[in-house]
Amino acid sequence: MYSFFSWENIEITDKKGLFDWLMSIKDDEEYGDWMFEDYLVDIIDKNEFSFENWDNIKLISYWYKEQIKFLDKISDFIEGEVRWTFESDDESAFVKFKDGETIFNLGIMEFKQLTAEELRL
Repeated sequence: MYSFFSWENIEITDKKGLFDWLMSIKDDEEYGDWMFEDYLVDIIDKNEFSFENWDNIKLISYWYKEQIKFLDKISDFIEGEVRWTFESDDESAFVKFKDGETIFNLGIMEFKQLTAEELRL
């Protein structure tokens, strides 16, 4: 299942630091181009920073090491929040960036055992 970009409220707190870091990882094979390339273009073109290109990707329930590493490090340069949706709102993810820390808020579907009668109620 793929995750979809929903919304964000992001502010760059260290534009030069962000640009320098993105330049430093652009040849690092651990990061895919899709993870940082648009951010470099946006910074150079003086556009707003956005996670919009992290759309229709394997994110929620996968949380690949390089994605976590990227989101953890980028909190040194941005503040705010981004949300992705998954199969249901219960399984959405909010990621907050504050004071150099990345906080993952993950919805987890909870399974319950019900009889047919209980479910009809």
